[in-house]
Amino acid sequence: MARWRSGTAAYPDWFTGFWVPFLHRNSAITILPNYRLTPEHTGDDILADIADFWVWFRDTLPTYLASKNPSLSIDFDKVLVSGESAGGWCALQSILTLPKDTFNACLIQYPVTNAFPVALDDKLMGYPVPPKEELDKFLAEIVPGTILSSVMPPARSFVSTMLRAHGRWDEFFGNAKHLMPDTRLEDAQFWVTTYIIHGENDTVVRVKWTRAFVEKIRARFPETKVELVTPEGDHGFDEAIYEDDEEWLAELLKGVEGDWLA
Repeated sequence: MARWRSGTAAYPDWFTGFWVPFLHRNSAITILPNYRLTPEHTGDDILADIADFWVWFRDTLPTYLASKNPSLSIDFDKVLVSGESAGGWCALQSILTLPKDTFNACLIQYPVTNAFPVALDDKLMGYPVPPKEELDKFLAEIVPGTILSSVMPPARSFVSTMLRAHGRWDEFFGNAKHLMPDTRLEDAQFWVTTYIIHGENDTVVRVKWTRAFVEKIRARFPETKVELVTPEGDHGFDEAIYEDDEEWLAELLKGVEGDWLA
């Protein structure tokens, strides 16, 4: 999934390397949707896109696949929801908005779980926060009514960072309780088995927020498995790692397969 500020589902550099053999050996059909991006669109717009996607997934995808290859079929009893960064937010919001038996398991990477702050002197992946003037120029150039759901990186890479650091995030994305998983979780009636990968040295989405979110899930749903692994690495560190090289990853994916395909 694209990230809030930039990206597109067709951008190969953001399709984590270990997913390819993982999906092949499990004969998995993988769907990577785009969604409208902030600041042109609000958090509620993105939630509406997520909802529309899942309707399409259930109602239209089987017919589409059959038109391409009649031998293809979908097992809706074995669905794994996934995403990284803002895509992790989308995966968590999917769990929080859809019926209990929709997903067998969840595997996410460095997810956005809350409206985390960004300080003006922060450095994200080694880069400083651009000045307010750059944000003002960007916002002034937005054409009202623009619909945007795909941007090829590195364009707009610092938009989300600037909105947060310069105090404009809530203005465009919104700040209602349902817009962030950590507050929406308070009203949840269930959770699903969840595996999370988050780099210990993440400078974009700090791992402490994910740890806090995991503790909230465990406190509210102690019977549900939630596993968090925090290897060394910054945001997106896992883009080129594979099971053969990382024992912890092989073990985690083995657990995912067991729960997803049970």
